Amino acid sequence: MKKITFEEAKKLNQNFVKTRSKAIDSAIGKNDAVSSWFSLDELKEYIAYVEEQGKLKKIDVTGLRVYFGAYNNSEKEGTKKDLTTVFIVPTQKNEKLKGKVGGDNSDITDIDGLNGGGLGYPPSAVYPQ
Repeated sequence: MKKITFEEAKKLNQNFVKTRSKAIDSAIGKNDAVSSWFSLDELKEYIAYVEEQGKLKKIDVTGLRVYFGAYNNSEKEGTKKDLTTVFIVPTQKNEKLKGKVGGDNSDITDIDGLNGGGLGYPPSAVYPQ
């Protein structure tokens, strides 16, 4: 397990805000989200779902990948309109990727990903909240 300390986490978040946040805020015309929150129960439920689907589909699930995304600017997105989000997808070994940047795991596209985490409050709040 590759844990990080509070100080390391704080540094990473401060660097993100310093090097990216202002440009993103400027591009969308408002303060963007700098965090996303998932409950432990939701994450456990998702992991159980991925493991179950992997067995059903005979796929050896090796991990989870977290992607950055952005909601579009449609009315239906409501308060999340234009804001950054993260989503999680399961991965599997892929020998064709061995030695490549990002490792030898590829995304599993026939098992649904997880989205819908809560935005930090306010969306531009920095670590720790």
